[in-house]
Amino acid sequence: MTLLNKIMNFETLNADDMALFVNTLISETTPIEDKVGLLVAYTMKGETTDELYALCARLIQTMYEEQPQYAGSMCVCGTGGDGSNSFNISTTVSFVAASGGIHVVKHGNKSVTSQSGGMDILQAMGIPTTPVQQVSQQLATSRLAFVNATEAYPLMKNMQPVRKKLGRPTILNLIGPIINPYALDYQAMGVFDPSRMVKIAEVLQKLGRKRAIVMHGANGMDEATLSGENQIVEMNQHTGIDVYTVNAMDYGLRYAPDDALKGGTPEQNKQISLDILKGKDRSCRRDVVLLNAGIAFYTAEKTASIQDGIIYAAECIDSGAAYHQYELARGVIV
Repeated sequence: MTLLNKIMNFETLNADDMALFVNTLISETTPIEDKVGLLVAYTMKGETTDELYALCARLIQTMYEEQPQYAGSMCVCGTGGDGSNSFNISTTVSFVAASGGIHVVKHGNKSVTSQSGGMDILQAMGIPTTPVQQVSQQLATSRLAFVNATEAYPLMKNMQPVRKKLGRPTILNLIGPIINPYALDYQAMGVFDPSRMVKIAEVLQKLGRKRAIVMHGANGMDEATLSGENQIVEMNQHTGIDVYTVNAMDYGLRYAPDDALKGGTPEQNKQISLDILKGKDRSCRRDVVLLNAGIAFYTAEKTASIQDGIIYAAECIDSGAAYHQYELARGVIV
């Protein structure tokens, strides 16, 4: 039985099947139509925790026999695919998080499902990405490194035409944030599909994260948002997995509909981010950054609670530290 037949029969796949799945997708010779068919079928079948782990582990192994490590490293990112077209919240949060002492390895890509992905806004900001072999040095000097997914995993370039042809979220959206080239200690990851949150947390646990938060925003965003109850799955290597909700209003932040967080082109999103980092924008856009940065500080064990993390995030912005971090990333200051 072929791999495609197994998938179409909704059979559980073993590690060898997942290796074949990965090899087919990254192959330079497999026709795009075959890759699309395989990816669509697998997305319809849905993944088990073991399959998702095998898929991620196999992709990591194609590039890194042993993943590099950096004590206290963290990624703050989302899967995309939520259709919200919000401004680049997680990129803005990365500057705040790094300014507060977290060593951030932000792994991202150009957008497929929105106007402005992580790499798109960095280009507008004039911030270069960091080659994987230079990340540790970058973290030591500035606590923040942006890594381009197609540079960290060159073979992923062979998947880009498939993603563009489909134009909708697939399993590839899920694995992008998980396969950070660094063996991270911490991770805050937003997802577009709440049914996969526990699976993702379990995979992050298998990959050795000390603590991780997987979140699905109120009304479907892949960030914690201001419009209601945000679903949270928290993973701790010592205490296991906990499921709860977070409402921004419980922390003194304002309610706002998701539409109030909409962004635009990379240039427009750059200006939104800079206004927040400079302390000029005191609107709900600042509040959503404070909420997600607060979650990041709590996840990375910089604060004892999300509430304390939000307070700390506000201090990082209001003191000028967050904008200083941005200038550091641009190379304007050293």
